[in-house]
Parts: sequence; C-alpha cells; structure tokens
Amino acid sequence: MIFSDYYKQDYVFFISNQKLSASEQIDILYRKHGESFSKEDRWTIQEFLFLCESEQFLWDELSFKPNRFNFTTSGTFFKAHGEQGANALRTHLGYRPNTIIKDLYYDLRNLGIHIFRRRLSNSDISGLFINHPTAGKCVLVNYNEDVFRQNFTIAHEIGHSVFDSDNEINISFLNDGKDNNLIEIRANTFASNFLIPKEAIKNLNVSIWTEEIVTTLALQFKTNILPLLISLKEAKFINQTQYTAYSKIRIPSNQKEDPELALSDGKLKEAKRKLMERGLSSFYINKCFEGYTKGYISERRFAEMLLTNEFELPLILEMFSLKLDYGN
Repeated sequence: MIFSDYYKQDYVFFISNQKLSASEQIDILYRKHGESFSKEDRWTIQEFLFLCESEQFLWDELSFKPNRFNFTTSGTFFKAHGEQGANALRTHLGYRPNTIIKDLYYDLRNLGIHIFRRRLSNSDISGLFINHPTAGKCVLVNYNEDVFRQNFTIAHEIGHSVFDSDNEINISFLNDGKDNNLIEIRANTFASNFLIPKEAIKNLNVSIWTEEIVTTLALQFKTNILPLLISLKEAKFINQTQYTAYSKIRIPSNQKEDPELALSDGKLKEAKRKLMERGLSSFYINKCFEGYTKGYISERRFAEMLLTNEFELPLILEMFSLKLDYGN
C-alpha cells in the first residue's frame, strides 16, 4: 500500500502480473526519448497517468456516457485524412461549418478522452498521447506553452487519438511536421482545420489585409498567428509577401484568454491557474466532487485524487464553491 501511494499505482499492480498498467508503454517512451525528460517531468507523467486512471474510475462509477467519435480513413493522402477527420469531428460535435469553438477542452473531454494540462520543464515537448490499457485515450498538454499554443496542441493530440491510437503512445515536439513526418503533418492538418475551418475562411469579407485584421481574426479563432496565416495562404487570401510580413506579429499574452479560467478574475483566477498547472481542471474537480457526494470515494480518496491532503482539500473546493459533507 505504501508503494501504491508513493508511485501512484493501483496496489493490485504490485501483487499480481494480471493487472494492466501503462508502465511498459512509458518505459518504451523513455527508452526512445529518455534524454527529453527530466526527473521532474517523469514524475509529472506518472501523476498524469494517475489522474487519467482516477478519472476513468469516476466515469465508470458515475455511468458517464461519453460522446465517442470514430473515423475511418480512405486513400493514402495524409493531409486529406487530417482535413476530412477534422470536418467529421466538427459535425459530430454539432458545430456549424463556420462555428468558432468557445470551450475546446469541455467539448473534447466529453468525447471520453482524458485531457490534462501539466507544466513540463522541457519546453520543446508540446504534448503526449497514450492509449492507456485501462483508462483509454489520454492526452497531456504542456502547460508551459502559451494559451493559444496549448489550443493547437490539444487539437493536434486529438488528431493522434483519431488516427494513431494503434501506436499506443506518441510524443509531440514543438517543431514536429517540419521533417516531413507524415503522421505529424496529418495531426497538424487536423488541428488547423478543426480550429480554423475552411468554411469560416471562405466567408471572410476582407478587401484589404492589415496587421489589425489578422490579429483580430487570430483572437477570434483563439490561435497564434502562424496557424492562421497558413490557412489564409492555402485559401489564397494572402500571398507569400504578406505571409512573411504578418508572421512577425505577436499577440500579447494578456489578450489570450484561457477558456477554463474565463469566468474567474483576480486572486481566484491566479489560484485556479496554479491548480491547472497540477492538472486540476474544473471539469475534473467537479467529477471528483460528484463521486464524493454519491459515496463512491471517501474524503481521503478525494484528496488523493486531487494530489493533495485532507487539510488542503477544503481550500481547493472553496474556489469552486464546493464543500465537504461533515454530516451536519
């Protein structure tokens, strides 16, 4: 039990070779990319897997019915796979062709994919996808990136979950796709078309392009400048000269609103942001609270699932206007 608590593993894993674990998959990852992960990052990934397993336990107990999405590719043109898959997912989620997504994380979590954001010390790592043997599809996004880059990363990793789940595990680096890796190019194409649908681009009524217009559009689509410029260039709205000029635009970080923190401000917003760094989103905390109020987990287990102790637990819940039941 001590080992189980310390290593964030189900105790059955330590006493039986029948218990499935993601450890073997992670060992393969480290053998291939071990130099990319610091000691701290390895522990972060261990806690990420624990959060995924905990969330799956809650989903099972609470009879959570995800809006699962499946897509079958046709042909051998990887960029076409990405575009078609993105359009199919947008349709599946009930978006109109030109809908701009407001809460990316909420919608994608409802697909039954475990999504957590944690700060990694290696800024070259954008995200990680693992097809967990018991929890299913899991995505880790590096919270060290700026908010709009995180939006692209989550869409990119969802692309891997759609097309590459047979690979069991995939790590995405900041410059993936620039070395003609078709799998990464497909995931990038998927992300771009999911966040910036061609239909929305086609409906733009712009006669003269300016830096202000490009910036406004990027803020509307909640993406950084380069993904937007690539879409505009492919749609032949701008030429190479304009692309080069506008690529120098930088959006101030204070203008990039995190959808999971949009309703908070001041000290509360900063406190929730720090929780987010630990992977503790409002979605996950509310699921844990629901499991607690329905008697599926104890107060101690509740604290463990939030990677904290019973003393800090009430303080965390207070941020979300939630309270423990002391039987009063």
